Amino acid sequence: MGFLAGLIPAAAALLALPFGARSRDDETNIRAVYLFHRNGDPLATVASDVALPLEPSQLEPVLGAVRGFVEADEVSSRLFQPTSERFGEEILVGIRGRFVSACVVFHGRADGILRRDLVRFIREFEDRNEGRLGTWEEATNLAGEASLAMVGLMDARSPSVPAATDFVMATN
Repeated sequence: MGFLAGLIPAAAALLALPFGARSRDDETNIRAVYLFHRNGDPLATVASDVALPLEPSQLEPVLGAVRGFVEADEVSSRLFQPTSERFGEEILVGIRGRFVSACVVFHGRADGILRRDLVRFIREFEDRNEGRLGTWEEATNLAGEASLAMVGLMDARSPSVPAATDFVMATN
């Protein structure tokens, strides 16, 4: 009985320790995802309903960083190369694609995983919709699909299926 009495607390302690694969959710708190057409006009924005809102004093630097990313010289920015900027505890990660650019504002430290997911999101979105992203007017027709894919990105799920498919977000 003595061995079993010592084994149970040890097993409970091991179960409580953070062993194994770490998910992005454990290390980041995504506040918002922004999608812009290559001309700089916004296409879609998704904000977190889980992350605490930014303090008013933090909002100006965040919006300034997003504006700076969007207005950056496209020629000097290489496609699919991550750009990041830290301001306080917040980080902005941006990726510029051929037709659209996306940036994520988050609180955390796992920007490597987030960068990979953001590059995948941009590539898949552009590959699916290449013929419909030429102008901002055409691209606005994809705002719904983009928003759903961005929610999937925030939830650490893979981006949504193409817009032609009807689907419903399911929860358990």
